[in-house]
Amino acid sequence: MRQATRAPAALVLLLAAFGGAVGRADAQTQDTGTSSVPAGANLLNPAVSVIGWFQAEAGDQNLEAGSTAFELREAELGLQANVDPYSRADFFISFNPEDGVDVEEGYINFFSLPAGLTAKLGKFRSNFGKFNRTHPPETPFADRPLAAERFFGEEGLAPTGASASWLAPLPFYLNLDAEVTTTPSSHDDEEGVTAPPAAFEPYRGKDLLYLGRVSTFADLGEAMNVTLGGSFANGANGVGQADSTSPEEALRATVLGADATFRWKDPRRSIYRSLMAQVEWMERSAETLGGPDEVRHGAFAWVDFQFARRWHVGARYDWADALGVPEQDPATGVLGFLTFTPSEFSLISVQGRSRDLEDGTSETRWFLKTTFNIGPHGQHPF
Repeated sequence: MRQATRAPAALVLLLAAFGGAVGRADAQTQDTGTSSVPAGANLLNPAVSVIGWFQAEAGDQNLEAGSTAFELREAELGLQANVDPYSRADFFISFNPEDGVDVEEGYINFFSLPAGLTAKLGKFRSNFGKFNRTHPPETPFADRPLAAERFFGEEGLAPTGASASWLAPLPFYLNLDAEVTTTPSSHDDEEGVTAPPAAFEPYRGKDLLYLGRVSTFADLGEAMNVTLGGSFANGANGVGQADSTSPEEALRATVLGADATFRWKDPRRSIYRSLMAQVEWMERSAETLGGPDEVRHGAFAWVDFQFARRWHVGARYDWADALGVPEQDPATGVLGFLTFTPSEFSLISVQGRSRDLEDGTSETRWFLKTTFNIGPHGQHPF
C-alpha cells in the first residue's frame, strides 16, 4: 500500500518538474529567440497590452479649435503573437479624440527567409532615421521634433507596403533595410491646415515610395556604444502643369537623412546612471517644372541623462528651414524636460518648450506628460 501511494505522488512530482522545465524553456525561447514575443503570449492567445497617454498643456495656445487643457491624447492597444515558428504578427491600434480608431501598425514579420533575409508586410513605421520608429506616446517628449513633424507629420512616416532587412556577414555590424510602400499624404500643421511642402504628396493610388537605410553599431568600451545610420526615401510629390493647356506631369521628391546615437550606461551602476544622446539631420529635394529643385533642411538633437534611479533630465534643440519660403530665417526651438519614472510601466514628465518661427513670431508652452501601460508590451527598437 505504501508503494502504491508513493507511485502517484512521484508521478505528480515528475509531471510538475516536466511542466516547469517546459515553461522555463518556453520563457527562454520567448526572451532570446529571433521570433520572440512578450512572455504573456501563448499558443492560444496573443500578448495584450495597453499604453495610455495623458497630457496637460498651458501657455501660448495656438491650437486648433476643440483642443483642451487636459486630454487623454491616446490609448494604444497592442496585440502580438507568433503565427508559427517562422513568423510573428504585431498589431498596434490607436484610440484618440482626433482620429478615432486607427491601425497605427499591423504587420507580419518573417524571420527565416533565404539568404539571411527578414521581411515585414503590412502597415509599419518606416526605417527612416532612428526617431521615426518610436510611437509618439513612447518618445521622451510631449511633442514631435520640429523637423520630424514638418517632414513626416505628427504621427511620423508609417505607410503600407513591404520591407526587407539583411544583416551583412561581416566582422562588424552592418544592417541594410529596403522598403517599397505607398506614398503617404500631406500632414496637418499645428493650426489644422494642410501643409503643401510636406515631404511627399501622392497623386494617384499606385504611387510608390522607395526607402533604403544602412546602419552600423560599435562598442566604445564596456559602458559606451554608438549607432550611425544613413537613410534615403523617394516618393511622389503631386503633379505640375506648365499652363492650362499642358498635360500634367508627375513630380517626385527625395529625402536624405543621417543620424547618430550615443549611449552610456555603467554596468555597475546601470539602474542609477545613464546617458543617451541623439542627433538627426534631413534634407528634402523636390522636383519643379522648368526650374531648379526646391531644397529645404531640418535637424534636431536631444540628450536624456538619468541622474538617479527614478529621475531623468534632458533637452532638445530643433531647427527647420521655412516652409516654402527659402528667403526667411529658419524656425528654431528648445525643449527641456524633467521626468520621474516610478517604474518601467509609467512616467510623469514636466516639459517646457520655446519656439521662434520663420514668420517672426514666437511661442512658449508647458506640458505635463504622463504615460502608463498594462500588459507585456513588446520591446522597443534599439
